[in-house]
Amino acid sequence: MDTERLVRDIVSNVMSRIGPGASGTAETSPAAAGSQGGPRKVVCGVSVRHVHLSREHVDVLFGKGHEMQVLKELYQPGTYAYKETVTVVGPRLNAIQNVRVLGPLRGKTQVELAKTDCITLGVDAPVKPSGQLEGTASAVVIGPMGAVYLKDGVIRANRHLHLSSDDAAYFGLKDNDLVDVRISGPKGLTFNNVQVRVSPDFKSEMHVDTDDGNAADIVNGTMAEIVDASCVSPISLQMANGKDRPPDIPDRSFTGEITDSNILKSMNQAVEVTRAVAPEESGDAAAERKKTVITTADLDDYVSKGIEVTSDVILSPLARDEAQKRGIKISYRQ
Repeated sequence: MDTERLVRDIVSNVMSRIGPGASGTAETSPAAAGSQGGPRKVVCGVSVRHVHLSREHVDVLFGKGHEMQVLKELYQPGTYAYKETVTVVGPRLNAIQNVRVLGPLRGKTQVELAKTDCITLGVDAPVKPSGQLEGTASAVVIGPMGAVYLKDGVIRANRHLHLSSDDAAYFGLKDNDLVDVRISGPKGLTFNNVQVRVSPDFKSEMHVDTDDGNAADIVNGTMAEIVDASCVSPISLQMANGKDRPPDIPDRSFTGEITDSNILKSMNQAVEVTRAVAPEESGDAAAERKKTVITTADLDDYVSKGIEVTSDVILSPLARDEAQKRGIKISYRQ
């Protein structure tokens, strides 16, 4: 047991309950408290699934030259929510509609989801810092005027903490440090591996996704306390032995079938818009991004030869179930 840390935490909790009146001085800011050895607290915000778009993709989704309309400014200076929303479609043809677009526009489109969203879409999105998109997951983004297929760009954003330069100095932290952040309350817990981001333009705020927020009963405005990091690098995931592992949730338990013909049409269009989405690609590179979408309307073509599902073939759940009823052979190949 780390006795020194335990004593420090007990003293910190006692002092926080006594409050600033005990010393006769007012606490001017979370940063000031940190500089005096007290609790280092920051406000917490829950980041709902959203999309950042490039100028190129705005033209495809909303029309050439479309100017995005600001709905409201967000807590972080220079960021805002647009009025425009999009639909995100995964490889199972499940869709999440009304996904908000956030600004300002970026150089590359990025979709940020929670784990629950990924289950719904059938997307295996990795945990990444914002902007690190190489090797991330794929999806189709649909707007009112068109659709784009993202070869990569779908992530689960890592837990991160925005700090102003002044607060970072008070807290004794620097950019890209990893810290633990503790949430109090009946479902309180400590988040590990929280990345610190420092800028003179930031307001101090921790960001978590909706899954993390729900796990700890966090709402926008919940106060969180920075504590000493228990790890300086990501902890390896440890799995139970097979005989001790709980059963998996059955596949498709969170999924449904898209029956909207307009969405299906847009999905098929998205497969063919490769050159419009990435005009710098051509030939083999563009061909690699094309996918075949098989719906119930296509099953007659596969009665005799069967269906082979590969990384380039999307078989909708409804088509799969209907094919099984009709005795059409389905095989899977990586």
